[in-house]
Amino acid sequence: MPTTTSGFFLQCASRGTLELVLPAPFGDTPFGVEHHRREEASGPWRHVATFASGLGPVEAVSLIQSNFGDPGHLEAVARIGDRLAAFWCAPSSEPSWSEPRFFAEGAAGDPALIQGGFGGKGNFELVVPHARGGIAHYHRDNDTAELGWRGPVIFGEGLGRFEAVAMIQRVAGAPHGPDAPGDLEVVARIGDRLVMFRRSPGSGAAWHGPEEVVSGVRGAPALVRSTIGGPGTLELFSPLARVGLARWSRDDGARGARFRGPTVFATDLGRCEAVSVIESWPLGRIELAVRAEGRLVHATRDGALWSQRAIVGNASPSPADVPSPATLPPPATTTNRPPAATTSRPPAATTNRPPAATTSRPPAATASRPPPSMSSPPPAPLPTGASPRLRAGPHRAGFRRIGALSLSADACYPDTWPFQGAIYRCPARSAALLYYPASADGEEAPLSSGGPFPVIAIAHERRLATSAATVGSPAGLAQDYRQLAGVMAHLARWGFVVVAPDLSWLTPDDAPLRRAAVLRDALTHLRAGSRGPLLADFARVGLLGHGLGAQAALALALDAACPFDVRALALLAPAGAPERALPIDALAPRPALVVRGTADPIAAAVPAALYDRARAPKHLVTLPGANHFGYTTSLGLAEPLDGHAGLSRREQQAIAMGYLAAFFNGYLRDARGDLDALSGKASLEGLEAREIPVSAEVPDGAAGS
Repeated sequence: MPTTTSGFFLQCASRGTLELVLPAPFGDTPFGVEHHRREEASGPWRHVATFASGLGPVEAVSLIQSNFGDPGHLEAVARIGDRLAAFWCAPSSEPSWSEPRFFAEGAAGDPALIQGGFGGKGNFELVVPHARGGIAHYHRDNDTAELGWRGPVIFGEGLGRFEAVAMIQRVAGAPHGPDAPGDLEVVARIGDRLVMFRRSPGSGAAWHGPEEVVSGVRGAPALVRSTIGGPGTLELFSPLARVGLARWSRDDGARGARFRGPTVFATDLGRCEAVSVIESWPLGRIELAVRAEGRLVHATRDGALWSQRAIVGNASPSPADVPSPATLPPPATTTNRPPAATTSRPPAATTNRPPAATTSRPPAATASRPPPSMSSPPPAPLPTGASPRLRAGPHRAGFRRIGALSLSADACYPDTWPFQGAIYRCPARSAALLYYPASADGEEAPLSSGGPFPVIAIAHERRLATSAATVGSPAGLAQDYRQLAGVMAHLARWGFVVVAPDLSWLTPDDAPLRRAAVLRDALTHLRAGSRGPLLADFARVGLLGHGLGAQAALALALDAACPFDVRALALLAPAGAPERALPIDALAPRPALVVRGTADPIAAAVPAALYDRARAPKHLVTLPGANHFGYTTSLGLAEPLDGHAGLSRREQQAIAMGYLAAFFNGYLRDARGDLDALSGKASLEGLEAREIPVSAEVPDGAAGS
């Protein structure tokens, strides 16, 4: 049976042996291509041949088994410099590979070869990144005597230069009828992104795409159609940008299906360069060949369990030599700064010590083990009145702007909406800001390893008139979704994906349900987008609302029809009429956090009222001297629109960031030790010299109890 999946690893259809080819030197040969084989499931890998050694360094190679000969020949295409050469051999016990047949120039990156279903014999199909940009497609007409290669057809050239590709042919008939060959599908890496192209395999058919798949990857990806979980499951594997591998899966029954995942694994292998995958028989087991740090690792999956089977080439380093996400040194920070972001380490600004804390019904202490990133001993106490220096998380903060957020019907006005002499209307597309854990700070920074991460959606405070701003205050009154960029960046550094949609086109007194619908639309957009499954774990969703946005966050958390599993709710200076507040008591047993300031005239009575009505588990943090808009990085309000703060803006933001990160760490990651600071049992690290009033009710047996 000819190979319809590209890679450098396969199982011989007639012999059952595992075969792989690798650019030298994985053994003692300095140049050429090494052919390794494993005859038995419990036996060792052995080097059976080296070919193309006289051609100099081989950059990459792809391997298939064709339907030529009996049993089918092994066929390989190797890239030497920018040239492509084809080789073949019979899969005998001591294989003898042919001389090279060069057929193309201008290649770059890792090629992908298959034998497709078009033509009587089945053409060879090959795609490879092109040196001048885009992807080159060649095919060999196997129904002709000369077996000549034709092409290239270049596609995707407008995107720039690609580094690696993987190709597969869909099952016969998909999607063109029972007798038609299946589409060709290509996943290609450009930078840290994977995009997909597809083409009907007929003569002259055009390539369609790109469709973004995921980001945060590196190296060469692999595709396989497996029977795991039912027939027609397409599985995608790729090295991650820092360490380890990730797997995504897609129902291959119809066009339009999206990849789900990822599952992250093999982080002990360090930085991986390439992966190739098969589904072996007779056990129907997924098997991988992974190039990682100068060695080739063979791994298998039985059910959900991955195990390392063998190593080809250099010996595996000891566990102490293998980097992990927790031990990798942080990369250098870029100079590309996010919009209106703020540091979580403010300078000293105040010497006033708040009054002593009062703690209401603190729960009994429990033995808890914080995550490794939180397990370092607390620093020495700060001098009285010192500014808080709350520790940043283990990641950096990447961000991206979302400019085409689709709005659902229940988020939109039926037409126009008059309010206080102004006319409000729905935009054709809304906007949002996304922050995520990254390996460097900045826009579109590479994703950090260790995902997917818990996701938090933020509903911001209402839009205000420009005349309300103080002289020299932060700019951006017309970009409300950036209001909490500093808080978003801090949460991203602690390993959360944070999205904030623009709610400024809604009237200030609008019912919270419409705002909640926009918040839900932002989560839906993120989950449906190509990067969403890599970034965010939608089984661990938290909501955060500030001011009027707090009512929207509460409304979405209480919506029984919400398609997301909202597990924690934080309300930052919640505003509105207390008598119109939604029944927060119905949130239980999910936890709630309420943060209020003593200098906040806008949310004077609402926070305490909401906390009183809420059921355990619940937490109330009172920030002495905090006003209403001091949490924001793009709003500075003139009195009397806001109270006179006893804290600098940076202090107020830093303290709020610390409690918010502890709350979401505690309830979205089950980091029970983080909840001590929210239950009156411990000081938040960096606030040992301050007394912050904290109240809590946590039932016995609950997280943090």
